[in-house]
Amino acid sequence: MIEDTFLDGDLIEQIVQLLPEERTAALIDLMMQEEIDPAALEAELHCTLVSIDLAQHRDRIGALVNQIMPLETLVPDVYDAWRPIIHDAVAYVGAHLSARRLVPKLVKQMLLPLDVPLEQRLIILIAQMPSFQKIGQIVARNPNLDPAFQAELSRLENAIEDITPVEIRAEVQRQLGALLETYQVELQDVILAEASVSATLRFRWLNPATRLREAGVFKVLKPYINEYFSEELELIGDLAEYFDANRHNYPLAEVDLREVFEDIRHLLKREVDFPNEQANLTAAYDRYKSVSGARVPRLITELSTPTITAITAEAGVKVTEAFPNSLWGRLEVAARMIEALIAVPLFAREEEAFFHADPHAGNLLFDEDKRELIMLDWALTECLTTEQRRYLLVLVLAVVLRDEQHMFKAIAALSADDLARDQAKAEITRRQIAHFIGQQCPTTPLGIADAIALVDDVVLSGIRFPASLLMFRKALFTLDGVLHHIISKVWVDPVLAGYALKQGLDAAPLLALLGLTAGNFRLPLSLGDRLALPWSALFFGPRVWLQTAARLRAKGLPEVRRLLNQLVPERAD
Repeated sequence: MIEDTFLDGDLIEQIVQLLPEERTAALIDLMMQEEIDPAALEAELHCTLVSIDLAQHRDRIGALVNQIMPLETLVPDVYDAWRPIIHDAVAYVGAHLSARRLVPKLVKQMLLPLDVPLEQRLIILIAQMPSFQKIGQIVARNPNLDPAFQAELSRLENAIEDITPVEIRAEVQRQLGALLETYQVELQDVILAEASVSATLRFRWLNPATRLREAGVFKVLKPYINEYFSEELELIGDLAEYFDANRHNYPLAEVDLREVFEDIRHLLKREVDFPNEQANLTAAYDRYKSVSGARVPRLITELSTPTITAITAEAGVKVTEAFPNSLWGRLEVAARMIEALIAVPLFAREEEAFFHADPHAGNLLFDEDKRELIMLDWALTECLTTEQRRYLLVLVLAVVLRDEQHMFKAIAALSADDLARDQAKAEITRRQIAHFIGQQCPTTPLGIADAIALVDDVVLSGIRFPASLLMFRKALFTLDGVLHHIISKVWVDPVLAGYALKQGLDAAPLLALLGLTAGNFRLPLSLGDRLALPWSALFFGPRVWLQTAARLRAKGLPEVRRLLNQLVPERAD
């Protein structure tokens, strides 16, 4: 039966080299048997791996994990510079995870059939590893991934099964105790949904305010999370230190890898901060109760605790499953998402406008009867100031107009670096902008997606941005992936422009022109922006002509042919 497992000869040899002498004979004897009992093999492997002094053999354990899980091979070519980082990160985590958690994972991997794809092995490996499941959810939204790998990672949004309904019910009963009787709570016997750190359970209760029995949902922190999460967060912190000390060994030396991992660590901490999520949920409910076409569940404070969030039950289907046979219906869903998740915070009147920072499909439902978007899970939110939103809008409009000077002005204002003083970074930014413009077809309209792509290029060149802006970029990235699942081509920019125009006209045209609109809408552009950008638009045609001419002069005949192929494909030959 050994040929049906992952236990190839090279792997066995590596394991044997790590074993105390007294364990080697027992494992070899078992492997040499003609008929192997799978249960006996699993037990022997477990005892064998437990006997290894992991601290003494960290490098070999890391190499063993890399051999089992060569995750760098799943990295798309566009991110090939990250492959050594992924390779070493996998080895580091495998070598430093506690033996109590690592050994059962290694045993499972070794006993899997040889033909199990690597992407499925990854999902099995990160079972009950909440921080790495969360990272997998984020990675899953990258459209550059291999479709099979992306499909497996997407399961992390809806198909995690790390805990049983009995365990979740027991946790609710333990924490709420007599309150269950006071409010006549009836718990369902099945888990509604399970995420990386929590599971949800439906219930019915007697609302003392209405004197009616109402439906609700408990979001419950899994009992093992605090212990496991603490270990993983410490591990990610150590990994940040490791990459900072060894950054010269990697091709992305200009990227602050320590900062990248520290940002991940900070975000994951917020995932388990239920009181913070409950405060975010209340604020979101208050904001969206006056927004047409969108709603947020109401917090049930009577039944909420520091690790249980009780909310009203909401009827709806996953946004990617709404109106499967109606193109217009799916377009409406996409428009509602763009308005509620991008336009509302971008054009909010308050000085610091919060936004949903994790808008993956598992957090978004659509009520087909009421035609409303339902936004769940407010653990991750971030705020953008009026000035940040102003320059984000300036950047998008500058990209639309291909105005390199305004692009630089916006990026300089948004950056955490002082580009006015740091001439080296200023020059890097200008080169990235010039390269970005040089890659664009002159007849292709640009918009917010292109502006975010430019920010990505600038970030990878070593220019720093505040965490709030990077979070907004991540949220847009996530949302873009969901939108493409709903409908193949969605133009975000016209929806944003239509929202701004309608809200401005509804408030008062004159006030909208001056940026002094009433209600919770404000166009965050200054009077100077309102004069400079239209003036820039007057020179759009000559600017594009000059940019194209410069591009052709620099690259010669091959570029002329490539450009003709973009403009008139049938004439390329």
